[in-house]
Amino acid sequence: MSEEKDKKRIKKEKNFWDKLSPKYDRFIQKYWKIYETSLLNKIADDVETDSTIILDVACGTGLVSFEAAKKAKNVYGVDIAPSMIEEAKKKTREMEIKNVEFSVEDAYKLPFDNNMFDTVICNNALHNMKYPEDVLSEIKRVLKPGGRFIAIIVGVGESFKFKIALTISTLIGQLPVFHKLNLDEFADFINKSGFTVVKEERIKHPEDRMALLYVVAEGREQK
Repeated sequence: MSEEKDKKRIKKEKNFWDKLSPKYDRFIQKYWKIYETSLLNKIADDVETDSTIILDVACGTGLVSFEAAKKAKNVYGVDIAPSMIEEAKKKTREMEIKNVEFSVEDAYKLPFDNNMFDTVICNNALHNMKYPEDVLSEIKRVLKPGGRFIAIIVGVGESFKFKIALTISTLIGQLPVFHKLNLDEFADFINKSGFTVVKEERIKHPEDRMALLYVVAEGREQK
């Protein structure tokens, strides 16, 4: 990707998610109540007890980061949208949480050392990224060999109806959904990106909305 195209991508992504940030938590609570119950519990269960350092990529307002912090020594949450990070930092202060640090970063160029994290989480974001393979390459770089990668996306590809609806939404600029995968396609994509998938699951929504696709993988040794 050229530098000019990269700048345009970053500006577009920042603008979109900054506008959404004030109502992001309400949006999640209204449409994805499953986040508050089974998904957060599932993530907590799949974060290994010896995962002392965790990275939450595209952390939004920190929902998953705070849950991971219950088991980790340190959690780093990064997001491209400054307003999302400000909301997350505000929560950190209000809840007096000491082991979570948030910063504005581009997931395509993570400012961390190789093999730094025991676990990396990317929740509800890869399908919104135009070039997720580049993000996965960065995640693999910063994840320790054998470390755990937990990825969740919206299962647009599980239903033709949802595919059509989200395609229209993307075209009119409401929500950027570039990748409409089903569970098998998502797991295969993760596996081909240098990870070994150890768990894949379809999490049904209690109100029969789009399912979440949940994959746990391990980073393979670099050749």
